[in-house]
Amino acid sequence: MRIVLRCDPSRLLRWNLWVAQSLAEMPGNEIFLSFSTHRRPLPPSCRMLVEFERLVFGSRGDGATDPIEDQLRMFPPHPGGEIDVLVDFSGEGILPAAGRVLTPSFNGVPGEVGTMAALAGDQDLLVELYDTARPAEPWRARPASADRELFSASLDGVLACAAELIAKAIRVGARGGSGPDLPIPRGETSPALSVLCLAHAARMSARKAAKLLDVLLRRGSSWTIGWRLDETAGLLDKGEAAFQILTGGGESYVADPFPFRHQSQNYIFLELFPYASNRGCIAVATVERNGKVSTPRIVLEEPHHLSYPFVFEHSGEIWMIPESGASRSVYLYKAEPFPHRWTRVVCLAEGLEAYDVTPLFQRDKLWLFASLRSWKSTAWDMLGLYRAEGLTKPWRAHFKNPVTIDAACSRPAGALFQRGEWLLRPVQDCSRFYGGGLTFFRVDALNNLTFEQTPVGRIVAGTSGCHTYNRHHGLEVIDLFGRFRDGQEISIAYQPTNPC
Repeated sequence: MRIVLRCDPSRLLRWNLWVAQSLAEMPGNEIFLSFSTHRRPLPPSCRMLVEFERLVFGSRGDGATDPIEDQLRMFPPHPGGEIDVLVDFSGEGILPAAGRVLTPSFNGVPGEVGTMAALAGDQDLLVELYDTARPAEPWRARPASADRELFSASLDGVLACAAELIAKAIRVGARGGSGPDLPIPRGETSPALSVLCLAHAARMSARKAAKLLDVLLRRGSSWTIGWRLDETAGLLDKGEAAFQILTGGGESYVADPFPFRHQSQNYIFLELFPYASNRGCIAVATVERNGKVSTPRIVLEEPHHLSYPFVFEHSGEIWMIPESGASRSVYLYKAEPFPHRWTRVVCLAEGLEAYDVTPLFQRDKLWLFASLRSWKSTAWDMLGLYRAEGLTKPWRAHFKNPVTIDAACSRPAGALFQRGEWLLRPVQDCSRFYGGGLTFFRVDALNNLTFEQTPVGRIVAGTSGCHTYNRHHGLEVIDLFGRFRDGQEISIAYQPTNPC
Protein backbone atom coordinates (compact mmCIF):
# COMPACT_ATOMS: atom_id res chain seq x y z
CA MET A 1 0.00 0.00 0.00
CA ARG A 2 1.36 3.42 -0.99
CA ILE A 3 0.95 5.84 1.92
CA VAL A 4 1.85 9.52 1.61
CA LEU A 5 2.32 11.80 4.60
CA ARG A 6 1.39 15.36 3.64
CA CYS A 7 3.49 17.66 5.83
CA ASP A 8 3.89 21.36 6.51
CA PRO A 9 7.63 22.01 5.87
CA SER A 10 7.71 24.33 8.89
CA ARG A 11 6.32 21.61 11.20
CA LEU A 12 8.31 18.41 10.66
CA LEU A 13 7.85 17.06 14.18
CA ARG A 14 8.78 13.93 16.07
CA TRP A 15 5.23 12.65 16.33
CA ASN A 16 5.02 12.71 12.51
CA LEU A 17 8.07 10.42 12.56
CA TRP A 18 6.32 8.09 15.02
CA VAL A 19 3.48 7.73 12.50
CA ALA A 20 5.86 7.12 9.60
CA GLN A 21 7.82 4.49 11.51
CA SER A 22 4.77 2.59 12.75
CA LEU A 23 3.25 2.51 9.25
CA ALA A 24 6.55 1.42 7.73
CA GLU A 25 6.66 -1.56 10.10
CA MET A 26 3.38 -2.92 8.66
CA PRO A 27 4.05 -5.48 5.92
CA GLY A 28 3.35 -4.27 2.39
CA ASN A 29 3.43 -0.53 3.14
CA GLU A 30 5.51 2.02 1.25
CA ILE A 31 5.84 5.40 2.98
CA PHE A 32 6.43 8.67 1.09
CA LEU A 33 6.41 12.37 1.95
CA SER A 34 4.86 15.34 0.21
CA PHE A 35 4.81 18.95 1.32
CA SER A 36 2.22 21.70 1.43
CA THR A 37 2.83 25.03 -0.25
CA HIS A 38 2.02 27.08 2.84
CA ARG A 39 3.71 27.26 6.23
CA ARG A 40 2.06 27.44 9.64
CA PRO A 41 4.82 27.00 12.23
CA LEU A 42 4.02 26.35 15.88
CA PRO A 43 3.47 29.56 17.88
CA PRO A 44 6.75 30.74 19.50
CA SER A 45 4.98 31.01 22.87
CA CYS A 46 4.26 27.26 22.86
CA ARG A 47 7.84 26.36 22.03
CA MET A 48 9.06 28.71 24.78
CA LEU A 49 6.72 27.06 27.31
CA VAL A 50 8.01 23.57 26.46
CA GLU A 51 11.63 24.72 26.83
CA PHE A 52 10.80 26.55 30.08
CA GLU A 53 9.38 23.36 31.60
CA ARG A 54 12.43 21.36 30.61
CA LEU A 55 14.67 23.93 32.26
CA VAL A 56 12.65 24.25 35.49
CA PHE A 57 11.61 20.64 36.04
CA GLY A 58 14.44 18.80 34.31
CA SER A 59 12.12 16.92 31.97
CA ARG A 60 13.79 15.02 29.16
CA GLY A 61 13.91 16.04 25.53
CA ASP A 62 12.74 13.84 22.65
CA GLY A 63 9.32 15.42 22.83
CA ALA A 64 6.50 14.93 20.34
CA THR A 65 6.78 18.49 19.03
CA ASP A 66 10.57 18.60 18.70
CA PRO A 67 11.63 19.42 15.11
CA ILE A 68 13.37 16.42 13.50
CA GLU A 69 13.50 17.40 9.83
CA ASP A 70 16.55 15.30 8.91
CA GLN A 71 15.12 12.07 10.37
CA LEU A 72 11.73 12.51 8.76
CA ARG A 73 13.22 13.36 5.37
CA MET A 74 14.88 9.95 5.34
CA PHE A 75 11.56 8.78 3.92
CA PRO A 76 11.53 9.44 0.16
CA PRO A 77 9.41 12.12 -1.50
CA HIS A 78 6.34 10.93 -3.32
CA PRO A 79 7.41 10.17 -6.91
CA GLY A 80 3.94 10.77 -8.32
CA GLY A 81 1.31 8.31 -9.38
CA GLU A 82 -1.36 6.50 -7.41
CA ILE A 83 -1.79 7.15 -3.66
CA ASP A 84 -3.70 4.58 -1.63
CA VAL A 85 -3.79 6.57 1.63
CA LEU A 86 -2.92 10.21 2.24
CA VAL A 87 -2.36 11.33 5.86
CA ASP A 88 -2.74 15.10 5.96
CA PHE A 89 -0.68 16.80 8.68
CA SER A 90 -0.66 20.12 6.82
CA GLY A 91 -4.26 21.31 7.13
CA GLU A 92 -4.02 22.59 3.57
CA GLY A 93 -7.27 22.79 1.65
CA ILE A 94 -6.04 21.40 -1.70
CA LEU A 95 -4.61 17.88 -1.52
CA PRO A 96 -3.32 15.36 -4.06
CA ALA A 97 -5.84 12.79 -5.24
CA ALA A 98 -5.86 9.66 -3.10
CA GLY A 99 -8.00 6.60 -2.58
CA ARG A 100 -8.41 7.51 1.07
CA VAL A 101 -7.55 10.65 3.05
CA LEU A 102 -7.01 10.77 6.83
CA THR A 103 -7.00 14.19 8.51
CA PRO A 104 -6.30 14.54 12.25
CA SER A 105 -8.04 17.25 14.26
CA PHE A 106 -7.29 18.27 17.83
CA ASN A 107 -10.17 19.68 19.87
CA GLY A 108 -11.79 20.81 16.63
CA VAL A 109 -8.66 22.48 15.25
CA PRO A 110 -6.35 21.11 12.55
CA GLY A 111 -2.80 20.65 13.76
CA GLU A 112 -1.12 20.34 17.14
CA VAL A 113 -2.09 23.88 18.12
CA GLY A 114 -5.60 22.63 18.96
CA THR A 115 -4.21 20.46 21.76
CA MET A 116 -2.01 23.30 22.96
CA ALA A 117 -5.01 25.61 23.25
CA ALA A 118 -7.04 22.92 25.03
CA LEU A 119 -4.26 22.29 27.56
CA ALA A 120 -3.69 25.98 28.18
CA GLY A 121 -7.45 26.45 28.62
CA ASP A 122 -7.79 23.37 30.89
CA GLN A 123 -10.26 21.66 28.54
CA ASP A 124 -10.90 17.96 28.04
CA LEU A 125 -8.71 16.48 25.29
CA LEU A 126 -10.06 15.07 22.04
CA VAL A 127 -8.43 13.71 18.89
CA GLU A 128 -10.60 13.10 15.83
CA LEU A 129 -9.33 11.46 12.68
CA TYR A 130 -11.49 12.26 9.66
CA ASP A 131 -11.51 9.46 7.11
CA THR A 132 -12.96 9.84 3.63
CA ALA A 133 -13.67 6.10 3.61
CA ARG A 134 -16.08 6.47 6.57
CA PRO A 135 -17.21 10.10 6.33
CA ALA A 136 -19.99 9.96 8.92
CA GLU A 137 -17.87 8.54 11.74
CA PRO A 138 -14.44 9.96 12.55
CA TRP A 139 -12.03 7.79 14.51
CA ARG A 140 -11.80 9.22 18.01
CA ALA A 141 -9.41 9.19 20.96
CA ARG A 142 -9.75 10.86 24.33
CA PRO A 143 -6.22 10.91 25.71
CA ALA A 144 -5.20 11.23 29.32
CA SER A 145 -3.20 14.17 30.58
CA ALA A 146 -0.06 12.99 32.37
CA ASP A 147 0.05 16.16 34.45
CA ARG A 148 -2.26 19.10 33.87
CA GLU A 149 0.43 21.40 35.23
CA LEU A 150 3.10 20.00 32.89
CA PHE A 151 2.25 21.21 29.40
CA SER A 152 4.93 19.30 27.49
CA ALA A 153 4.19 15.88 29.03
CA SER A 154 0.47 16.21 28.33
CA LEU A 155 1.17 17.34 24.78
CA ASP A 156 3.45 14.34 24.24
CA GLY A 157 0.75 11.97 25.47
CA VAL A 158 -1.96 13.40 23.21
CA LEU A 159 0.22 13.25 20.09
CA ALA A 160 1.35 9.70 20.94
CA CYS A 161 -2.32 8.69 21.06
CA ALA A 162 -2.92 10.47 17.75
CA ALA A 163 -0.08 8.51 16.17
CA GLU A 164 -1.53 5.25 17.51
CA LEU A 165 -5.00 6.20 16.24
CA ILE A 166 -3.68 6.82 12.72
CA ALA A 167 -1.83 3.50 12.70
CA LYS A 168 -4.94 1.70 13.95
CA ALA A 169 -7.18 3.31 11.31
CA ILE A 170 -4.89 2.18 8.52
CA ARG A 171 -4.37 -1.30 9.97
CA VAL A 172 -8.07 -1.96 10.66
CA GLY A 173 -9.29 -0.37 7.45
CA ALA A 174 -12.39 1.60 6.63
CA ARG A 175 -15.01 -0.68 8.18
CA GLY A 176 -18.11 0.99 9.55
CA GLY A 177 -19.54 4.42 9.00
CA SER A 178 -22.25 5.58 6.64
CA GLY A 179 -24.28 8.67 5.95
CA PRO A 180 -23.51 12.26 4.96
CA ASP A 181 -20.03 13.68 4.97
CA LEU A 182 -18.87 15.54 8.07
CA PRO A 183 -16.97 18.80 7.59
CA ILE A 184 -13.28 18.62 8.38
CA PRO A 185 -12.16 21.51 10.64
CA ARG A 186 -9.98 24.09 8.94
CA GLY A 187 -8.74 27.13 10.75
CA GLU A 188 -5.98 29.44 11.86
CA THR A 189 -4.18 29.75 15.16
CA SER A 190 -6.00 31.92 17.67
CA PRO A 191 -3.98 35.01 18.73
CA ALA A 192 -5.22 34.41 22.27
CA LEU A 193 -3.13 31.23 22.47
CA SER A 194 0.02 33.11 23.47
CA VAL A 195 -1.80 34.71 26.40
CA LEU A 196 -3.19 31.33 27.45
CA CYS A 197 0.28 29.77 27.36
CA LEU A 198 1.73 32.48 29.56
CA ALA A 199 -1.13 32.16 32.04
CA HIS A 200 -0.71 28.39 32.04
CA ALA A 201 3.00 28.74 32.86
CA ALA A 202 2.21 30.95 35.85
CA ARG A 203 -0.48 28.58 37.19
CA MET A 204 1.73 25.55 36.65
CA SER A 205 4.67 27.02 38.57
CA ALA A 206 2.48 27.95 41.53
CA ARG A 207 0.77 24.56 41.71
CA LYS A 208 4.01 22.62 41.42
CA ALA A 209 5.52 24.65 44.26
CA ALA A 210 2.48 24.01 46.45
CA LYS A 211 2.59 20.27 45.79
CA LEU A 212 6.29 20.10 46.57
CA LEU A 213 5.78 21.96 49.86
CA ASP A 214 2.95 19.58 50.77
CA VAL A 215 5.20 16.56 50.26
CA LEU A 216 8.10 18.10 52.17
CA LEU A 217 5.86 18.74 55.16
CA ARG A 218 4.67 15.09 54.98
CA ARG A 219 1.08 16.18 54.95
CA GLY A 220 0.42 15.06 51.42
CA SER A 221 -2.37 12.70 50.42
CA SER A 222 -1.42 9.13 49.60
CA TRP A 223 -2.93 5.86 48.44
CA THR A 224 -4.52 3.66 51.10
CA ILE A 225 -6.66 0.51 51.07
CA GLY A 226 -10.24 0.05 52.18
CA TRP A 227 -11.56 -3.40 53.06
CA ARG A 228 -14.69 -5.09 54.38
CA LEU A 229 -15.66 -8.71 55.04
CA ASP A 230 -19.27 -9.56 54.21
CA GLU A 231 -20.15 -12.92 52.69
CA THR A 232 -23.81 -12.00 52.19
CA ALA A 233 -23.72 -8.88 50.00
CA GLY A 234 -21.19 -6.73 48.17
CA LEU A 235 -21.06 -3.00 47.61
CA LEU A 236 -22.90 -3.27 44.29
CA ASP A 237 -25.75 -5.10 46.06
CA LYS A 238 -25.96 -2.83 49.09
CA GLY A 239 -25.43 0.49 47.33
CA GLU A 240 -23.41 1.82 50.27
CA ALA A 241 -21.03 0.19 52.73
CA ALA A 242 -18.42 1.04 55.35
CA PHE A 243 -14.79 0.12 54.59
CA GLN A 244 -11.97 0.00 57.13
CA ILE A 245 -8.75 1.75 56.19
CA LEU A 246 -5.30 0.18 56.00
CA THR A 247 -2.45 2.62 55.40
CA GLY A 248 1.22 2.17 54.66
CA GLY A 249 2.24 4.31 57.63
CA GLY A 250 4.40 7.37 57.24
CA GLU A 251 7.14 5.65 55.25
CA SER A 252 5.15 4.13 52.36
CA TYR A 253 1.80 3.94 50.66
CA VAL A 254 -0.35 0.94 49.76
CA ALA A 255 -2.60 0.43 46.72
CA ASP A 256 -3.91 -2.08 44.17
CA PRO A 257 -5.48 -4.58 46.63
CA PHE A 258 -6.36 -8.11 45.49
CA PRO A 259 -8.16 -10.41 47.97
CA PHE A 260 -7.58 -14.16 48.03
CA ARG A 261 -8.76 -17.04 50.26
CA HIS A 262 -6.63 -20.12 50.80
CA GLN A 263 -7.36 -22.90 53.28
CA SER A 264 -10.05 -20.77 54.97
CA GLN A 265 -7.63 -17.86 55.52
CA ASN A 266 -8.24 -14.47 53.88
CA TYR A 267 -5.36 -12.46 52.43
CA ILE A 268 -4.96 -9.07 50.77
CA PHE A 269 -2.16 -8.83 48.23
CA LEU A 270 -1.16 -5.25 47.47
CA GLU A 271 1.39 -2.83 46.14
CA LEU A 272 3.65 -1.49 48.88
CA PHE A 273 5.59 1.60 47.83
CA PRO A 274 8.37 2.61 50.27
CA TYR A 275 9.26 6.25 49.75
CA ALA A 276 12.91 5.48 50.51
CA SER A 277 13.35 3.12 47.56
CA ASN A 278 10.91 4.95 45.26
CA ARG A 279 9.93 1.60 43.76
CA GLY A 280 6.86 -0.54 44.33
CA CYS A 281 6.96 -4.13 45.54
CA ILE A 282 4.34 -6.77 46.36
CA ALA A 283 3.22 -7.40 49.94
CA VAL A 284 0.52 -9.46 51.65
CA ALA A 285 -1.60 -8.91 54.76
CA THR A 286 -3.82 -11.45 56.52
CA VAL A 287 -7.41 -10.64 57.47
CA GLU A 288 -8.93 -12.32 60.50
CA ARG A 289 -12.64 -12.72 61.22
CA ASN A 290 -12.28 -10.59 64.33
CA GLY A 291 -11.44 -7.59 62.15
CA LYS A 292 -7.69 -7.64 62.69
CA VAL A 293 -5.41 -7.06 59.71
CA SER A 294 -1.72 -7.84 59.90
CA THR A 295 1.01 -5.43 58.89
CA PRO A 296 1.74 -5.99 55.19
CA ARG A 297 4.78 -8.23 54.62
CA ILE A 298 6.86 -7.95 51.44
CA VAL A 299 6.75 -11.15 49.38
CA LEU A 300 8.13 -10.08 45.99
CA GLU A 301 10.71 -7.50 44.96
CA GLU A 302 12.41 -6.89 41.62
CA PRO A 303 14.89 -4.29 40.32
CA HIS A 304 11.91 -2.64 38.57
CA HIS A 305 8.62 -1.28 39.89
CA LEU A 306 5.90 -3.81 40.76
CA SER A 307 2.22 -3.23 41.50
CA TYR A 308 -1.27 -4.64 40.72
CA PRO A 309 -0.65 -8.19 42.05
CA PHE A 310 -3.27 -10.20 40.16
CA VAL A 311 -3.36 -13.45 42.17
CA PHE A 312 -5.44 -16.38 40.91
CA GLU A 313 -5.76 -20.15 41.02
CA HIS A 314 -5.44 -22.24 37.87
CA SER A 315 -4.84 -25.97 37.33
CA GLY A 316 -4.39 -26.57 41.04
CA GLU A 317 -1.64 -23.95 41.45
CA ILE A 318 -1.66 -20.36 42.69
CA TRP A 319 -0.23 -17.77 40.30
CA MET A 320 0.45 -14.07 40.15
CA ILE A 321 0.83 -11.61 37.28
CA PRO A 322 2.08 -8.35 38.81
CA GLU A 323 2.31 -5.12 36.85
CA SER A 324 5.88 -4.72 35.59
CA GLY A 325 5.50 -2.26 32.73
CA ALA A 326 8.75 -0.51 33.63
CA SER A 327 10.62 -3.66 32.56
CA ARG A 328 8.79 -3.76 29.19
CA SER A 329 7.86 -7.37 29.95
CA VAL A 330 5.01 -9.33 31.52
CA TYR A 331 6.02 -12.09 33.94
CA LEU A 332 4.13 -15.01 35.47
CA TYR A 333 4.98 -16.13 39.02
CA LYS A 334 3.96 -19.23 40.96
CA ALA A 335 3.55 -19.55 44.75
CA GLU A 336 6.20 -21.93 46.13
CA PRO A 337 4.89 -22.05 48.85
CA PHE A 338 1.90 -19.73 49.24
CA PRO A 339 1.77 -16.90 50.26
CA HIS A 340 5.29 -15.70 51.10
CA ARG A 341 7.47 -17.13 48.32
CA TRP A 342 6.96 -16.51 44.59
CA THR A 343 9.06 -17.91 41.75
CA ARG A 344 9.16 -16.40 38.28
CA VAL A 345 8.04 -19.10 35.84
CA VAL A 346 7.97 -17.52 32.40
CA CYS A 347 7.97 -14.23 30.52
CA LEU A 348 4.52 -14.01 28.93
CA ALA A 349 5.29 -10.99 26.75
CA GLU A 350 8.64 -9.38 26.02
CA GLY A 351 9.19 -5.88 24.65
CA LEU A 352 5.62 -4.88 25.50
CA GLU A 353 5.00 -1.97 27.86
CA ALA A 354 1.79 -3.31 29.38
CA TYR A 355 0.28 -2.21 32.67
CA ASP A 356 -2.26 -3.82 35.01
CA VAL A 357 -2.55 -7.05 33.03
CA THR A 358 -5.88 -8.67 33.86
CA PRO A 359 -6.55 -12.25 32.70
CA LEU A 360 -10.01 -13.62 31.98
CA PHE A 361 -10.56 -17.35 31.58
CA GLN A 362 -13.60 -17.80 29.37
CA ARG A 363 -14.48 -21.35 28.39
CA ASP A 364 -11.60 -22.57 26.22
CA LYS A 365 -9.99 -19.12 25.80
CA LEU A 366 -7.72 -16.94 27.86
CA TRP A 367 -8.16 -13.20 27.33
CA LEU A 368 -5.69 -10.68 28.71
CA PHE A 369 -6.60 -7.03 29.19
CA ALA A 370 -3.73 -4.55 29.55
CA SER A 371 -3.17 -0.82 29.53
CA LEU A 372 -0.62 -0.03 26.84
CA ARG A 373 2.00 2.68 26.53
CA SER A 374 3.59 3.69 23.23
CA TRP A 375 6.12 6.41 22.42
CA LYS A 376 5.53 9.06 25.09
CA SER A 377 1.89 8.38 25.93
CA THR A 378 0.65 7.78 29.43
CA ALA A 379 -0.30 4.23 30.42
CA TRP A 380 -3.85 5.33 31.24
CA ASP A 381 -5.74 5.69 27.98
CA MET A 382 -5.06 2.76 25.62
CA LEU A 383 -6.58 -0.67 26.22
CA GLY A 384 -4.93 -3.66 24.58
CA LEU A 385 -6.61 -7.05 24.26
CA TYR A 386 -4.74 -10.33 23.76
CA ARG A 387 -5.70 -13.97 23.65
CA ALA A 388 -3.77 -17.13 24.29
CA GLU A 389 -4.42 -20.86 24.03
CA GLY A 390 -3.19 -21.38 27.58
CA LEU A 391 -1.66 -19.64 30.55
CA THR A 392 1.92 -19.95 29.32
CA LYS A 393 1.15 -19.91 25.58
CA PRO A 394 2.07 -17.03 23.21
CA TRP A 395 -0.13 -13.95 23.14
CA ARG A 396 -1.96 -12.84 20.00
CA ALA A 397 -2.96 -9.20 19.71
CA HIS A 398 -6.58 -8.33 19.05
CA PHE A 399 -7.42 -7.24 15.52
CA LYS A 400 -8.43 -3.73 16.69
CA ASN A 401 -5.68 -3.04 19.23
CA PRO A 402 -5.77 -0.71 20.96
CA VAL A 403 -9.46 -1.52 21.28
CA THR A 404 -10.08 1.78 23.10
CA ILE A 405 -8.12 5.03 23.27
CA ASP A 406 -10.01 6.81 26.00
CA ALA A 407 -8.77 7.88 29.42
CA ALA A 408 -12.23 7.32 30.92
CA CYS A 409 -12.74 3.69 29.94
CA SER A 410 -9.47 1.88 29.22
CA ARG A 411 -7.11 1.01 32.09
CA PRO A 412 -8.10 -2.10 34.13
CA ALA A 413 -9.06 -1.57 37.77
CA GLY A 414 -9.42 -5.16 39.00
CA ALA A 415 -10.65 -8.61 38.03
CA LEU A 416 -13.65 -9.01 35.75
CA PHE A 417 -16.57 -10.63 37.54
CA GLN A 418 -20.02 -12.03 36.86
CA ARG A 419 -23.07 -10.15 38.15
CA GLY A 420 -26.23 -11.97 37.22
CA GLU A 421 -26.05 -12.64 33.51
CA TRP A 422 -23.59 -9.84 32.87
CA LEU A 423 -19.80 -9.80 32.85
CA LEU A 424 -18.53 -6.59 34.49
CA ARG A 425 -15.14 -4.95 34.11
CA PRO A 426 -13.82 -2.45 36.70
CA VAL A 427 -12.12 0.42 34.85
CA GLN A 428 -10.04 3.38 35.97
CA ASP A 429 -11.38 6.79 35.02
CA CYS A 430 -8.29 8.89 34.30
CA SER A 431 -10.07 11.50 32.19
CA ARG A 432 -9.03 14.34 34.49
CA PHE A 433 -6.19 12.80 36.48
CA TYR A 434 -4.74 9.41 37.34
CA GLY A 435 -6.91 7.44 39.76
CA GLY A 436 -9.67 10.01 39.54
CA GLY A 437 -12.49 7.47 39.70
CA LEU A 438 -13.67 3.93 39.03
CA THR A 439 -16.42 2.89 36.63
CA PHE A 440 -17.94 -0.55 36.08
CA PHE A 441 -18.49 -1.52 32.45
CA ARG A 442 -20.68 -4.32 31.14
CA VAL A 443 -18.86 -6.36 28.49
CA ASP A 444 -21.31 -6.54 25.58
CA ALA A 445 -19.05 -8.21 22.99
CA LEU A 446 -15.71 -9.97 23.24
CA ASN A 447 -14.39 -11.99 20.34
CA ASN A 448 -11.56 -12.07 17.83
CA LEU A 449 -12.95 -9.15 15.80
CA THR A 450 -14.66 -6.82 18.25
CA PHE A 451 -14.86 -5.55 21.80
CA GLU A 452 -17.76 -3.51 23.14
CA GLN A 453 -18.60 -2.29 26.63
CA THR A 454 -21.23 -0.11 28.32
CA PRO A 455 -20.88 1.82 31.61
CA VAL A 456 -23.31 0.61 34.29
CA GLY A 457 -22.18 2.35 37.47
CA ARG A 458 -19.47 4.11 39.48
CA ILE A 459 -17.89 4.00 42.89
CA VAL A 460 -18.57 7.25 44.74
CA ALA A 461 -15.91 8.06 47.33
CA GLY A 462 -16.48 11.76 47.96
CA THR A 463 -13.38 13.76 47.07
CA SER A 464 -11.12 10.70 47.26
CA GLY A 465 -9.66 9.13 44.16
CA CYS A 466 -10.22 5.40 43.62
CA HIS A 467 -8.70 3.09 41.01
CA THR A 468 -9.01 -0.56 42.17
CA TYR A 469 -11.96 -2.77 43.14
CA ASN A 470 -11.99 -6.51 43.86
CA ARG A 471 -14.15 -9.00 45.75
CA HIS A 472 -13.29 -12.62 46.56
CA HIS A 473 -15.30 -14.93 48.88
CA GLY A 474 -16.85 -12.00 50.73
CA LEU A 475 -13.62 -10.02 51.17
CA GLU A 476 -14.15 -6.74 49.31
CA VAL A 477 -11.35 -4.24 48.75
CA ILE A 478 -10.80 -0.86 47.15
CA ASP A 479 -8.05 1.74 47.24
CA LEU A 480 -8.48 5.43 47.98
CA PHE A 481 -6.41 8.55 47.55
CA GLY A 482 -6.53 11.04 50.39
CA ARG A 483 -5.57 11.59 54.03
CA PHE A 484 -6.64 8.66 56.21
CA ARG A 485 -5.54 6.87 59.37
CA ASP A 486 -5.33 3.15 60.11
CA GLY A 487 -8.59 1.66 61.31
CA GLN A 488 -10.68 4.60 60.18
CA GLU A 489 -14.08 3.75 58.68
CA ILE A 490 -15.21 5.47 55.51
CA SER A 491 -18.52 5.15 53.72
CA ILE A 492 -18.30 4.22 50.03
CA ALA A 493 -21.27 4.25 47.66
CA TYR A 494 -22.09 2.57 44.38
CA GLN A 495 -24.14 4.64 41.95
CA PRO A 496 -25.71 2.66 39.08
CA THR A 497 -26.14 4.46 35.76
CA ASN A 498 -27.41 1.61 33.53
CA PRO A 499 -28.79 -1.02 35.91
CA CYS A 500 -27.91 -4.59 35.04
